[in-house]
Amino acid sequence: MKKLVPIVALVLFTGRFVDSQECIGKCVKKDECRLAGSSDVFVVPMLPVTQAGTLDGDFIDLRLDEGCDRLETCCTEQDVIPSAIKEQYSFDKCGERNQNGIGYRLTGHKVGVAEYGEFPWTLMVLKTQMVVDIDKEVYLCGASLIAPNLALTAAHCVVNFKNEKYLVRAGEWDTNTDRELYATQTRETSEIIIHENYNKHHHNNIALLRFDKPFTANKNVQTICLPPAGTNFDGQECFTGAWGKDKFKQGKLQNILRRVEVPVVPHGPCQSAFQSTRLGSGFKLHDSYTCAGGEENVDVCTGDGGAPLACAIPEDSGRYYQVGIVAWGIGCGQKGIPGAYTDVVKFVPWIRNKMTALGIDAKTSTFP
Repeated sequence: MKKLVPIVALVLFTGRFVDSQECIGKCVKKDECRLAGSSDVFVVPMLPVTQAGTLDGDFIDLRLDEGCDRLETCCTEQDVIPSAIKEQYSFDKCGERNQNGIGYRLTGHKVGVAEYGEFPWTLMVLKTQMVVDIDKEVYLCGASLIAPNLALTAAHCVVNFKNEKYLVRAGEWDTNTDRELYATQTRETSEIIIHENYNKHHHNNIALLRFDKPFTANKNVQTICLPPAGTNFDGQECFTGAWGKDKFKQGKLQNILRRVEVPVVPHGPCQSAFQSTRLGSGFKLHDSYTCAGGEENVDVCTGDGGAPLACAIPEDSGRYYQVGIVAWGIGCGQKGIPGAYTDVVKFVPWIRNKMTALGIDAKTSTFP
């Protein structure tokens, strides 16, 4: 079974990586230049992380644009234009995926990489830790936004420090820059609610995170819909991913949000697949789990725990229900072996009851 909490943490940096070339003009965000090709972003997602939890600077190749951050462009003064980002947004349409991303045209190594803003409900769960005698924000897990002040994640992500504060970040995409078109938002947890029947076997692996203040709706910050109780998604192709490792052994945590497409696997065949592994023929998959995946080298991995499994809503394919929460697996991406996900469909009544008790309106995660 893969470890449920990453051994190597991804440390988030506030500094910018630049090269030695100088910009003859002005470094501006991609939407503030009229030059052709100014919206292109060259993707180099696989940046090694050292055992100390810091990025290996000798390996970094961000293909920067003449001394600018890679999410900026070097623009002549006469071609600088005002940003068009002035729209007001609200949480009135959950689960809306930005399939083609927001504002950028990705080039380079973009296989398995989410478009910027593609999954605006995906969150980062962070914890402040000392790294080489310096306080750093360390990435622990993924989560999903189901209300402006409430997130859904896996219990195993937060159970070890349930009485401590976490930071939750919305709108993140590339952890190596703060120059995305839309700003990220960070909130502190005020309450952590772990399912009453969560246990050492990781049954009922679900938790809610309440924030000290709500997130503000934006193009890159939106909620995901929760499915009606009893809905079946077996066989449907769905999406998941966070900033976890790209492979199980000697894998690297990713600086850019991952996009992994996997089919939902029925409970019976999934249990049989797990019985063919070292879990043995007597293994019983708890009914709090569903499964997805099984294609070789296409899987979430260590560090993706807590991330949502999102499936298209039959009545509106541009919008998505959260069907699962990344939980555990046998390695990552083994052929014929799916991953285990907390079955959100079974927990919708529990989630709704907790929302009612907290005084949180369910409409921001309700379709239509």
